[in-house]
Amino acid sequence: MSTIIEDELYQGYLTKVYQHTQGYQNYTDLQQAKFSRELVSITYGELLYYSVKKILKVLEIDSKDVFLDLGSGIGKCALQVFMQSDLSTVIGIEASSVLHEAALKISLQVRHDFPFFWEDNRKLKFIEGNFLNVDWENATIIYTCSTCFTQELLVAISNKINQTPSVKQVLSLRPLPTLNMTLKKVFTVECSWDSALCFLYTRI
Repeated sequence: MSTIIEDELYQGYLTKVYQHTQGYQNYTDLQQAKFSRELVSITYGELLYYSVKKILKVLEIDSKDVFLDLGSGIGKCALQVFMQSDLSTVIGIEASSVLHEAALKISLQVRHDFPFFWEDNRKLKFIEGNFLNVDWENATIIYTCSTCFTQELLVAISNKINQTPSVKQVLSLRPLPTLNMTLKKVFTVECSWDSALCFLYTRI
């Protein structure tokens, strides 16, 4: 099967499975205040299909790697990474219960439609919670759509990665100011709002 036809099939399926799912949510003042106290960003955005493919190409991936999406929303990036790589485990962490439930529902639908993706004990997991307070489960690769994160949150992410020796590669849409890793590459990705820079860090 040619790559073009394969991409058309993947994009068609993902469009269909997400057609009734909305990432953008209206939060009450109380919810917004709670998220702000916990450094949770409620601004929603996604990588587009070909940008997820681009990050898979730039990463050095081993099947035993654990990919972690910090702020995974409705699960689009995590799901595509799971379907288009041979990673053993892909995990998304999302603070919004509404977005988390949507990601769970869609992952169950995909598992029903294409159970072979879960063969050989592969795992796609979605966890509800503040990713700063959740166990990162021996993650080796981290991605975060951090464009709208505060500087305080970027520092907190950097510091948690510094304390997680299993992490070998990090992708962030903003520089991570206190990260003790080497900036290997900066490249452009296309997102639901516009293009953005993606910063790839590696641990030597």
